[in-house]
Amino acid sequence: MTDTISIQIPALPEYVQVVRLIASGLATRLGFTLDDIEDLKIAVDELCAYLTGTQGRDGTLDIRFEVGNDSIEIKGSGRFSAGTKVRTELTGLSKKILETVADSASLDQADGSPTFNLIKSRS
Repeated sequence: MTDTISIQIPALPEYVQVVRLIASGLATRLGFTLDDIEDLKIAVDELCAYLTGTQGRDGTLDIRFEVGNDSIEIKGSGRFSAGTKVRTELTGLSKKILETVADSASLDQADGSPTFNLIKSRS
């Protein structure tokens, strides 16, 4: 059984904390350890930062949380004004961080929109 929660936030770094809060609340509900919850929040920050950039972007982030019995999958998609360029390749440091804190993490492009996918399971 999977529950799905969806939100839309402005594509600004200051709103990423809302995504972190929801992710940590769902992880707590699933019985994640404190370390796993912190890892999940780090992963959310890393991936959302690619979509928002350091200054934010004109548009929104659509975030979907799919909650299973012992894992959370978070999918993000940026909806930006025409011509907005977003890097969709993880840099070396980000890649190492995400390999450490997540079961799976990726950036991609879907229908012209930058996307990310993150999976974290309970230890």
